[in-house]
Amino acid sequence: MSIATLDELKTQVSDQGSSSSAFRQIGQYVADHLRDVSLMSAVELAEACDVSQSTVSRFCMSLGFSGFADFVRTLQDLVREEWKAPDRTRYLHHPTPSEDDPLIAEEMTNLSQLPLICESTEAKAMVQFILRSPRLVLAGARASATMMPYAAYFLSKIRDSVECATPDTPQWTALASHVQPDTAVLAFVFPRYSAVLLDWLADVARWATPIAAITDRPHTPVESLARPVAVVPVARASLFDSYAAVMVFINYLIREAAAATPNIEARLQALEDYETRRHVYRP
Repeated sequence: MSIATLDELKTQVSDQGSSSSAFRQIGQYVADHLRDVSLMSAVELAEACDVSQSTVSRFCMSLGFSGFADFVRTLQDLVREEWKAPDRTRYLHHPTPSEDDPLIAEEMTNLSQLPLICESTEAKAMVQFILRSPRLVLAGARASATMMPYAAYFLSKIRDSVECATPDTPQWTALASHVQPDTAVLAFVFPRYSAVLLDWLADVARWATPIAAITDRPHTPVESLARPVAVVPVARASLFDSYAAVMVFINYLIREAAAATPNIEARLQALEDYETRRHVYRP
């Protein structure tokens, strides 16, 4: 089910809550405790509403979701900008032997979505974006910047002029303050969405610099600033977000960009020969 805003979800919950007394209890509790519910299991929500777990599942399906997991994932997408690290200490408690680890389970679900994501028009456009401009600048701030060194290291093996811009670099100021010819920006924009990064991207866009972005869901704040925008889910079921699917997607983009690069084998061989002469790696 596609719900773009928290108000849409609240309306759906309120409408469905009028269909029975049990659904009314669940609907009222959800409406009053959105952030808390986004961190709950189905069992915990059932206990809080004094209903059965199966009733919770039916309530979620009546809203058009496949079940509680689908419902809570959508809720998390809509409210997790409000999460603080202390809220997530609940994930420090290990699951019982009969339960799947929620982080691993969520990442497996995220990874299962990658085939469709990689076949999307956005992914194909992203590959062309990576190759098109003579200079490619990867940009991010805070947690969103943690994926950039990996991407930059391997992109530099398949193309020239790959740079990184974070708030403490000269590129950051230059790109925001004046036109940068033959330059494109690939932004990494993940929750909690950095105001510094989004304000900077708006400044860069003023100079008509091409911007693409990788983010975690549709309708994020970067949507109006970038094209293409590739959406890759992150896992939330831990103290901090996990980016396994994002890292695989980055690797996929690099591989596809390499496949479209003329003379890539000769380039990689030249790099290999140089590293061999310099004894870069231990035998």
